[in-house]
Amino acid sequence: MIDPMMLAVATALATKAAEGLSEAGRAAFGALVQRVRSRLAAEPGGTGTLESAESHPGDERLVERLAAALSVAADRDPTFAADLARLWSAVRDAAVVAAHDGVVNQQSGSVGGHVVQARDVSGGITFGAGSAEDSRGGR
Repeated sequence: MIDPMMLAVATALATKAAEGLSEAGRAAFGALVQRVRSRLAAEPGGTGTLESAESHPGDERLVERLAAALSVAADRDPTFAADLARLWSAVRDAAVVAAHDGVVNQQSGSVGGHVVQARDVSGGITFGAGSAEDSRGGR
């Protein structure tokens, strides 16, 4: 089975998915393309695999072949694997920001209390059994 991230990267590369991204997103996508091109140039047939997928983005077989080539290159080169994951994360985050009107809520790690992730809040937010009036000092 093909790694889902590799398939997503291959699909984005084949379809040139930078359209609709912010300037930072396009820069991240450009860096991803450059890194992939330079690494695949070192693999037998790697450049041809990338160019075939780019020439025929609707051909699922070619996109899967590109994903497999990326997986092989990542297995051989841990630095490339880390770079690919970092660059893909930046592209993906830029796409999420573009799709959600510039707002992205993220939380990672452990949280010792409550977490609220929101864009616009009208009124108050209350945790626990108390009422909203209690939290505003109305008692």
